Amino acid sequence: MVLEALVVTGFAVFYLVELALGEGQDLIVVIMSVVTMVVFVIGLAYTSLGLLRRHPRSQAPAIAFNFLLVPLGIALLPLAPWWVGSGVLVLGVASVVATVLMGRLEER
Repeated sequence: MVLEALVVTGFAVFYLVELALGEGQDLIVVIMSVVTMVVFVIGLAYTSLGLLRRHPRSQAPAIAFNFLLVPLGIALLPLAPWWVGSGVLVLGVASVVATVLMGRLEER
């Protein structure tokens, strides 16, 4: 989850750099995309912290976010190099399975 938050942060920074260089197509679209990415980064970081501390309410958002990577990976298979789509698909499935296999987390 931390790695995913760092990747999304990298995309947000890339969008801002492109905007600063004048390559962004529409100011509002770029800003709203960055705001959306920042919201996801905050959520992913908070979920990662919860999983690290084994908080029982952190599994559901982790599963939900990583499950969204499955259709994204499937959609990327015909559109991107095979290793990109396959990597996203494998990452999504592996993360969901790993989170489910953590078992039910108990409150301390």
